[in-house]
Amino acid sequence: MERYVDLEEMLSFREMKVRIQEELRKKHKGMVTMALAMNIPGPVKTSPDILLAFEEGTKMLEQAVSEAGIRIKERTGVSENAGYMEFYALDSLNPAAVKELAVRLEETHPLGRLWDIDVYDKEGVSISRESLLAPVRKCLICGQDAKGCARNRTHTVEELIREVEHKINDWKMHHGV
Repeated sequence: MERYVDLEEMLSFREMKVRIQEELRKKHKGMVTMALAMNIPGPVKTSPDILLAFEEGTKMLEQAVSEAGIRIKERTGVSENAGYMEFYALDSLNPAAVKELAVRLEETHPLGRLWDIDVYDKEGVSISRESLLAPVRKCLICGQDAKGCARNRTHTVEELIREVEHKINDWKMHHGV
């Protein structure tokens, strides 16, 4: 059953994200922390398909981190009507290297555009794509700068939602899910 998310739920979800990230940072002093969430337009942020895409994201992210020789010290997840999030404290002192790995996943995996992977340094400051000279996030539909399309409302929410569903269904078809 689809549930619409109201503004209050969205704000409380964002506050929870900040709180959990801060708790991890304080507990694992000096370590890189990371959060995976979903980029889902529109008022419905959860569904069996969105959860499937999120779980693929956690699997791929954990695999990439592990292959880079980085240990996960702690992980904690949140599943709410406002969305899904997974938080990590990593045995790493190099946030830029972790962000590069995250950007590579977002750019190369068929579902990567739907993932939002934030990486924070030991002070809790988010590492931006720009600081790594990585490309800005592209629009789901036209491939232009996503922030520009969002600001100008170039595409309708319905179009964006259809594109998310299309990406997930495509991926499911190719992976026999």
